[in-house]
Amino acid sequence: MSLLTRPLFRARQGVVLIQRGIKKKRRIPVTLIEDVPMVGSAGTVAHVSKAYMRHKLFPKRLAEYVLSYSGPLDRNKIEREEQAEEIKASETSEDTQQRVHQLALRNQETIGRIVDMEPLVFERNVVTADSGENQGAQAIYGSLSKADVVRALADMHGISLDKEALVMDDKIKSVGEYTCVVKLAYAGQASLKVKVVPTADK
Repeated sequence: MSLLTRPLFRARQGVVLIQRGIKKKRRIPVTLIEDVPMVGSAGTVAHVSKAYMRHKLFPKRLAEYVLSYSGPLDRNKIEREEQAEEIKASETSEDTQQRVHQLALRNQETIGRIVDMEPLVFERNVVTADSGENQGAQAIYGSLSKADVVRALADMHGISLDKEALVMDDKIKSVGEYTCVVKLAYAGQASLKVKVVPTADK
């Protein structure tokens, strides 16, 4: 190699090195949703740069990413996962059936106790009438609500009920005997007698 050609060779070698340092533009496969000029028609798979997909095609809903193929499916693994899901589902259903059975037994016992129960007696102060018209129902101060009856069942008989399980026509606002209904799931219903008496008469 002569001295005249050596600089030229070095220059060419430098150009080659610079070109080797440039990153190659990687293209990714995308599925076109709509026709894109110079790229492809709708429904086809085209290879575009990541930046073009990220900044133009995907935000405008012109294309969507193609999921990479992960190789052949492991049928044994799929079957094992399906069997595990079936076992889990059967165990869950068995647990549910057992809980329902226990709830039914508990509710049936509660209904039986309510059927044999004496009337719940509540003592309330009576509103005194100014006139002599006290032949009708005597009004009481305040009223008797579902919460009062449920609380009395828990305090006097140890029976825990939700207010939704007790059916009353309305709040009780006068002295007398009333009938409420207790409805429990898987056990039917039972009548519950409620008696409101004046404070002095009890």
